[in-house]
This record gives sequence, structure tokens and C-alpha cells, in this order.
Amino acid sequence: MGLPPMSLYYRDDLVTLYHDNSREIMPTLAGGSVKAVLTDPPYSDHTHNSARTNKRTKTGNGTAQRALSGGQNTFGSISLDDLTAAFAECGRISQGWVVSTLDTLHSAHFTIGHEVPGLRLLRTGVWVKTNPMPSISGDRPGQGWEAIAYFHRTDTKPKWNGGGRAGNWVLPTVQKAGHPTSKPVEMLGDWVRLFTNPGDTILDPFAGSGTTLRAAVDNGRKAIGVEIDEAYCELIAKRLQQGALDLFGGVA
Repeated sequence: MGLPPMSLYYRDDLVTLYHDNSREIMPTLAGGSVKAVLTDPPYSDHTHNSARTNKRTKTGNGTAQRALSGGQNTFGSISLDDLTAAFAECGRISQGWVVSTLDTLHSAHFTIGHEVPGLRLLRTGVWVKTNPMPSISGDRPGQGWEAIAYFHRTDTKPKWNGGGRAGNWVLPTVQKAGHPTSKPVEMLGDWVRLFTNPGDTILDPFAGSGTTLRAAVDNGRKAIGVEIDEAYCELIAKRLQQGALDLFGGVA
């Protein structure tokens, strides 16, 4: 199956970026064509609707409303069924690992046994945020962590470069980086080194602002990214053109 010519947004010696829906691009990628998938998919509807900051923005009639982190009022969500289908495609394309952040609702489903065809959930880790968003209502604790799912293909034996270490990270979020969901480049860099080797190819079907792609390049890997929002494709291209200098500090 050929890719639509307009889907190709950016390419250099190490990175290929498509401006498209990952549902259109992933079926065109051959099975086992990348070493690993490292990604940060959208939130569930529930988390998406609850993800607000203390920053208020003015609407057209002058009233105040909450804005998503990063100052944006809207950000796409993904259903459990669509996420399951996406993970199944990731497992087909990956030679082994599919590593993904998850919001709490999606994490709960996969942890209690929601199956992904062709994958098994080997472990769930956490990213503990040292500067979490406070609870706006003040009547309950704020959410200070995100889950990390470590899936692996069912037909191959798992292997990674981490030995017996835990799959948890304690790191701050990145603020004002041009994207509403922040992921530390230090964490993505660790994933690249732990789950792939120099020269390998990584896929990120929800590329966001390109931290996985940037981390891959910085660590001597190749990368394929897919991003549906053209504004973020532009941000990714600018980051990649900066060479080793990471101006944004890391967002996914």
C-alpha cells in the first residue's frame, strides 16, 4: 500500500515524519519493521475533560474558563477501543516492545486484564511528577503521576538493556513548551537506550511535538513519527533542525 504523497511532512537521514492519522499510516508499515514503539497516546475522554490548569482564559463574551495545560482549550482524546486497535498495530510493526504512557483510566483497563491482540502487558510503571498540577477544586488530592505500560509481542522473548532495574521515573513536567502534555526528554532518552540499540529504528505513532524522535536522534537511532496536527509537525521539524540542541527541553 502506498503512502499519500502529502502525508510526508519531513525527512532527513534519521527521521521520517508523516502528517496524518496513525490509523492511515501504520497499516502501510511492514510487520517487524521497527525495533520498538515508544509513544504517548492521547488521553481518555474522562481525563481529557478533567485536565485543566489553574490558568484561566477569557472567552469571547469576557467570562473566564479553564484551559488545558499549555494554554490550549481543546486536545483530542482517544477511546479504549481505538487505543487497543492502535496498540495491536504497534505490536505488529514492532519487533518486540511497545512502551507507552497511559492516563489513569486507560491504565486501569489494561492492568486488570484488557487484552491487546498480539501483545502482553509485562509490567506497569509510573512517571512521578515533581511539579504536578494541583487539584483545582481543592476537595481532593491532585493527580501527580502517569502510568507507563510495558507491552511486548507474545511470539518473541522479551529482552532489554536495563537488567533488573525498575521502570519508574521521578521527573518534572516541562512547562510552556508549545504542547499541552509534557514528557521529560530525560525519560524518553532512557527509553531509547533501554529498549533499543544504536542504529535501530523507533516508531512513535502519536508524535506530539517530537520528543521521542529527538531522543532517538540524540542517541544514534532512526525514527518514524506520525502526527495528525500540522502545527505540531511544524514544531517537530524545527526541533529536529536544531541538531543536538534541544531548545524545548522535552515534550511528547
